[in-house]
Amino acid sequence: MLRIAISFILFVLVFPGSGWSQLQSRIDSLDNLLETATPGDRVGIFCQISELYWQRSFDTSLLMAIHAHTIAEKLEDPVITSMSLNMVGNAYFLLGDFPNSMDYYFQALELREELGDSSNIAISCNNVGAVYLKMNDEQKALEYFKRSGNIFRALEDNYHLFPILNNIGAVYLDNEKLDTAYQYFIQASEIAERSGDEINLSIALTNLGEVTFSMGLFSQSEEYQIRAYEISHKLGDKGMMATIRSNMGKLHLRKKEFPQALQAFQESLVLSREINSLVNIQENYMNLSEYYSMTGDYKRALHLYKLYSAVKDSIMSREGLMQIKELELKFSARTLQQQIELLQKDSEIQSLKQTRLKFGIISLSVVMLALILWFWGYYQSNRFKKETNRLLEDKNRQLEKANRKLQESEKHLMELNSTKDKFFSIIGHDLRNPLNALLGFSELISGNSREYSPGEIQKYSKIINEAAKNIHLLIENLLEWSRSQSGNIEFNPRETDLSPMVDEIVKVFGIQAEKKSISIKSEIPEGTRVFADRDLLSTVLRNLVNNAVKFTPKNGEVLVYSGQTGEGVCISVKDTGVGMTEAQLDTLFSLIHEPSSQGTAKEKGTGLGLILCKEFVDMHNGKIWAESKPEKGSTFSFILPDKK
Repeated sequence: MLRIAISFILFVLVFPGSGWSQLQSRIDSLDNLLETATPGDRVGIFCQISELYWQRSFDTSLLMAIHAHTIAEKLEDPVITSMSLNMVGNAYFLLGDFPNSMDYYFQALELREELGDSSNIAISCNNVGAVYLKMNDEQKALEYFKRSGNIFRALEDNYHLFPILNNIGAVYLDNEKLDTAYQYFIQASEIAERSGDEINLSIALTNLGEVTFSMGLFSQSEEYQIRAYEISHKLGDKGMMATIRSNMGKLHLRKKEFPQALQAFQESLVLSREINSLVNIQENYMNLSEYYSMTGDYKRALHLYKLYSAVKDSIMSREGLMQIKELELKFSARTLQQQIELLQKDSEIQSLKQTRLKFGIISLSVVMLALILWFWGYYQSNRFKKETNRLLEDKNRQLEKANRKLQESEKHLMELNSTKDKFFSIIGHDLRNPLNALLGFSELISGNSREYSPGEIQKYSKIINEAAKNIHLLIENLLEWSRSQSGNIEFNPRETDLSPMVDEIVKVFGIQAEKKSISIKSEIPEGTRVFADRDLLSTVLRNLVNNAVKFTPKNGEVLVYSGQTGEGVCISVKDTGVGMTEAQLDTLFSLIHEPSSQGTAKEKGTGLGLILCKEFVDMHNGKIWAESKPEKGSTFSFILPDKK
C-alpha cells in the first residue's frame, strides 16, 4: 500500500536529497553560529544540526541531540527542554532503539501537557503512536493516533490531520477492518480535495482504490485508481504511477481481462525500472508470473518467477547488510554517549578543582599581604585557565579526529556493502547456471556411464568442459573486478600505440572466428595513439572482440576501427551478429539485468565482461556505449583521451 510513513517524520522538516557538499555547507554555517549564540539559541542550533545528520549519520544525529538536551536541562526552560527531548527520541527512533525512543517521547509529551501546547501535544502523541506501531502494539498505536487526530481537528490543522487519518485507515486496512478503513480514507481525500493538494489527493485515491478492491467493489476501485493515475501523471510522480498501474493490473486480472492486465503490469515494470525501485520490480515480476500461469504460458511464468526470486534475494541481501549497519550505528551511538558522559565528568572535576583553589586563596589571604595575594592569585588563575583551555582544545581535537574517523569508516563500509551487493547479484544470475550444468552432467556420466554411448559421453564431456571454462572465466573476472572496486589495481596510463595492440588481439581471436567462418579485421590507422593503461585497455578490447565473435553467426564480419573526436579517440567494435532490443540496451551495463544470452554457437556468457569494460573505461575518465537493432548487428564504442 502507498501511504505516508507512520513516524515522527510526519511532523518535522525533512530536507530534500541535497548533495553532501550542500549539506556540509549548512552544517558548517550552523557551527559558526554556535560561537556567538546564547545558551537558548545553542539548543535550537544543535537540534537543527541533529536533523541535518539524518541524511548522513544517525549516531552523530544522536550525539548532537544529546548536546542540545544537556544544555536545555541547565536552562530549566520547559519549552526548550521538550524540544530537545523530542529530538533525542527522533534519533533513537531512526537507530531502531524503540524503548529509549518511547522514554524520551513520553518525557516530551508530559512537559507539553503541563504547558498546554496543543499542537506539540498532538505531535508527541503521533510520535508515541509510531513507536507503538513499530513494537507491534496496534491497539495502543490507534489510541495515540486518534488522540493526535482529534487535537488537529479541533485546531482545524488539516495539513497535519491528513496523514493522521491516512495512517489510521492504513492500520485498519492491515487488520482487514475494511469499512472503517474506507471511512478514514474518505475523510483524508476530502481534506486533500478542499486544500487542493494534488500529491495528498493521489495518495488518498490510491488507498481508496486498494480498500474498495479488497471489499470486492471492482468498478469503484477502478474509478479511484484511474483518477489517482491522472493526477500522478500530471505531477510526473513515476513511483506513484508504477504502484497504481500495478494495482490496475491486479484488478484486471481478478476480472479476467487478460490483455489489459498484461499492459498494466508491463507499464508498471517499465516505470519501476526507470526509478530503480527493486521492491516494485519484484512485485511486477510476481504479477506477470501469475498472469502467464493463469493464461497457460507456464514457461514464461517460471522464467518470471525466477526473476522475482533473484530480485528478492538481492533485496534480502541488502536488508541483511542494512541490519548489520544498523547494529554498528547503535554500537557507535552508545560509544559516543559514553564519551559525552566522560567529558561531563571531566568538567565536574575541573569545577571542583577551581572551587578548591578559591578556598586556598582565601586561606592564604589571612597571612599574606594583599598585594602579594593579588599577584599570586592572578598568576595562578591565568595559569589554570591556560591549562584548562589547552586540555579543552586537546579534547576538541580528539573529538574532531574521532568524528573524521567515523565518517571515513562509514564511507568505506558503504563502499564495501555496495561491492558485496554487486557480487551477490552476479553470483545469483551467472554462476548458478554453469554450476548446475557441471554438477548435472557430471553426475549423469559418473553414475550411469555404461548406459551412454561414446558419442553421448563425448557430448556431455564438452558441455562439462564449457561449463568449467565459464566458471573459470567468471571467477577471474570477479577477482579482477573486485580488485578494481577495492582500489588494488595499479593504474599506470601512458601514451600507447593502438594499432599493434588491436592487431595482436585480432590475431588471438582469429582461430575462434575461423571456426565459425567469421571475417575479423582491424582498420586502426597506424600511428593512432591514446593515453591509457595498456593492461586495462587490452582487457576492454578482448572482452568486446570476444563478445562480437560470440554473437556473430557463420560467415559474418567483425570490424575494429577508430576515429578522432573532440573528446579524444573513439574506438569501435562492429559486428553483423544477432543484435539487441531496446530493453537489452537499457540494462546492458547494469547488474540488474536479464539472464545472459547464448552465443550463436551456444557459447555461455558470464554477464560480467561488459560491466568490467565500463569500470575500466571509467577509470580513464572515458565513456562507453552500444548501438544495436535485432538481427542488424551491434556496435560497441568507447572514447579514451589522446593525450595526458
